[in-house]
Amino acid sequence: MNTSFFKQLIANPATKEQYLLKLQIIQLIRDFFRERKYIEIEPPILNNALIPESYLDIYQTEERRVGLDGIVRKNKYLMTSPEAFQKKLLAAGFGSNFAITRSFRNGEPLSGKHLGEFSMLEWYEQGSTYTNVMQTTEELFTFIANNLNLSQKITYNSANIDISTPWPRMSMRDLFQEFLSIDLEETWSPEDNAFSVKHLTQKVVEKNLPITVETSTTWEELFNQLFLTYVEPALPTEKPVIVMDFPHELSPLARPRPGEKHQGNLWAERFEVMIAGLEICDTYTENTDAALQKSTFEHEISKISTKKVHTPYDFDWEFVEALEHGLPDCSGNALGIDRLVMFFGNYDSILDIAA
Repeated sequence: MNTSFFKQLIANPATKEQYLLKLQIIQLIRDFFRERKYIEIEPPILNNALIPESYLDIYQTEERRVGLDGIVRKNKYLMTSPEAFQKKLLAAGFGSNFAITRSFRNGEPLSGKHLGEFSMLEWYEQGSTYTNVMQTTEELFTFIANNLNLSQKITYNSANIDISTPWPRMSMRDLFQEFLSIDLEETWSPEDNAFSVKHLTQKVVEKNLPITVETSTTWEELFNQLFLTYVEPALPTEKPVIVMDFPHELSPLARPRPGEKHQGNLWAERFEVMIAGLEICDTYTENTDAALQKSTFEHEISKISTKKVHTPYDFDWEFVEALEHGLPDCSGNALGIDRLVMFFGNYDSILDIAA
């Protein structure tokens, strides 16, 4: 427990209530997955290597071991997600599993929704796709609400949100067409076999959108700016919304949608749950193709090399070896526990509950 959190507990009794709610929700998560016979696993916090993910920065430390020959030093990296470890266990035959752990991401935005250290639930369902995990996610929310003696209508962020199932599902392509009249497939460059910032910029100019595009702006950066500015605020708030089928460019560990590999893997089987402006979780049908994973790793490493502020680290090529060994068909979900507490407790900020 850090000093600032202790001071909050002393100064504000409500902080204790918030933290107790977090502990209660963590216990309910365990109950939910244990009832379904999932194995709870313990991932390593310190790692020799990490999956290359260009949109994340990491924390690096140094391990020092003392022996007869002096001090042996080795770089270690704080875990950004338990994903690689859990998939390696799947490849080794452990079956469906879940982890409740701390994760670490450097360079996060200064906001009430982000921290460098946070609590994460991640689970993997063997034999499932992302559509199966959509249902599991809905069932988890219902289970928590019922056991907290809450109704199916939750008040959060001044909105009354009905969590009864099913939740609406909207594809990323449809959302851009509905709210921006932009067809993202028209920003694909067959010559480059990738989405083109030039083509997307042309769409921005045609729509006369007040978006500044620098010469250094990437397609991913422009996409994110458009989504956060125009799409996310326009999503309905009366129910949680499943935003699905992301560009594969943004989903390097996800399986491409069937039948689209010949098009350069435009879309990926991925979804996020958005609740009144709060992103709760991120889910993939996991890619099991080792050759495709090696290619996407190389692409991510290339993007990392262009980052001006990015901590260098060793890449987890053993993860590709695990796919070569044989990762069974599966789907996984990464869910921010602190944001889950924000939602069920109707809290404005993650800062008061993240200890």
